[in-house]
Amino acid sequence: MAFAVRRLPVRTSILVVTLLLAGTLLPLTPAALAFSSAEQSGALYSIGLFDPAHSRWYLRDPEGGTTAVTFGGEGDVPLVGDWDGDGADTPGVYRPDEGRLVVRNGSEPISYVYAVPAGGLPVVADTDGDGRDTVSIARFGRLYVRDGLGSGPASLDGPDPLPINLPADTDHLVGGDFDGDGIDEIAAVHGGVVEVVGPGRGAVLGEVGLGLVVAGDWDGDGVATLGAYDTWQSEFTLFGDGVGGGSLEYGAAGMLPVAGRFGGLPGDDDAPPYRSGVPALEQGDKGAAVLALQRELTRLRLYRGPLDGEFGDATAYAVVTFHKVMGVERTFAWEEGDSALVADFALPPLPDRPDEPSRLEADLGRQLLFLFEDGEVAEVVHISSGGTYRYWSARQGAWVWSGTPRGDYTLFRHALGWQCDPVTGWCIYNPWSFTPYYALHGYRSVPEYPASHGCVRIPTWESDILESRLLIGMPIHLWDEYPTGDG
Repeated sequence: MAFAVRRLPVRTSILVVTLLLAGTLLPLTPAALAFSSAEQSGALYSIGLFDPAHSRWYLRDPEGGTTAVTFGGEGDVPLVGDWDGDGADTPGVYRPDEGRLVVRNGSEPISYVYAVPAGGLPVVADTDGDGRDTVSIARFGRLYVRDGLGSGPASLDGPDPLPINLPADTDHLVGGDFDGDGIDEIAAVHGGVVEVVGPGRGAVLGEVGLGLVVAGDWDGDGVATLGAYDTWQSEFTLFGDGVGGGSLEYGAAGMLPVAGRFGGLPGDDDAPPYRSGVPALEQGDKGAAVLALQRELTRLRLYRGPLDGEFGDATAYAVVTFHKVMGVERTFAWEEGDSALVADFALPPLPDRPDEPSRLEADLGRQLLFLFEDGEVAEVVHISSGGTYRYWSARQGAWVWSGTPRGDYTLFRHALGWQCDPVTGWCIYNPWSFTPYYALHGYRSVPEYPASHGCVRIPTWESDILESRLLIGMPIHLWDEYPTGDG
């Protein structure tokens, strides 16, 4: 079984690294997705977008026309498939909260509603080669393949083999005939890697970073290849012999990509409004726009939380970290003008210490912690250090000034979990001591300004995430602001 493994070129900032086999790279512009024959285009795959905020689908034909369809809503996962075997893919949505699959075969708003497991990852594929796509569901790290679907709810029952174990951290799935044998395979996307799963599988199709993956036979050779949608730049990149390289701007952040053979579409509707970045967002917001923000903050090494589309504490702390790096007002909400600042994002000057490839640098002026791994900045973390105020020290029995020591130190002691001082009653989480009296530790309150008695606070969940990446003997350097140049 031979899989087509190709290079998938996407903007460098999405962290696309390599694929195993290079192919022909051509500029991809809107014209590059145009094909000469309407008859040919009906058999070719093309791209589309689902805008959950407005229940709107935008299906793009290979000639570049757009057909808009109203279907679905907030919280729905968009799917397209040939549900009835007529050769044309039509929309469907998976409702993870309800455990419902809703599909349409033609112009009717809803054709069928199926009961399926809730809270899973769906994938569309023709896994038995009968010409009809089905929806399989992955839950708790296992994929359950269903082969029945098409004529109505009664046909949902089908072979359900032993579940397929998925790679750790699988965040979405994609189906396609990646080897050209007429039967679709299913691939898991984990850590940006796209890997075929199932017995005897394991072929890596590519590495796409944080792009949302689609697949299709873009050039009509019978073999599906990958595509990726950059949810921040609102750009598609497709790859195949004859279609490859560059990008196609289409849609806006908050829209979700699909791909399919959409058949003969009118193609006379307006394309979706284009926008890069996301609008203003704040804690409590949910949806695809928040997910796009989380993906971009992950790319910038500011966010380490779940890619769940929920603007919670972890997202808010990543946002204030962005503001600290950019030197703007330190708010926890994503402001209207922040998306425009992303293009100018750059880390401040940092010390060059070639003899310490793995270390911590604490910029107390900006209230930022930089984790270096293999000589490169791997993570940027929000901190709160000593607040330079007077407080009563029960241990010393006197009024003292809070403050964090500056200088070069080493992590020399560590404890797991909450550690409480029997004298003061103060508790700190997962402390890494760099002096007998001061530590880098997790804490429940980590404001945007210096507030501690002298230790370096990070959020408790950041402490858990960094636990496996810090070690006894790691250098830590604390300074107010590293000067530009050689100083």
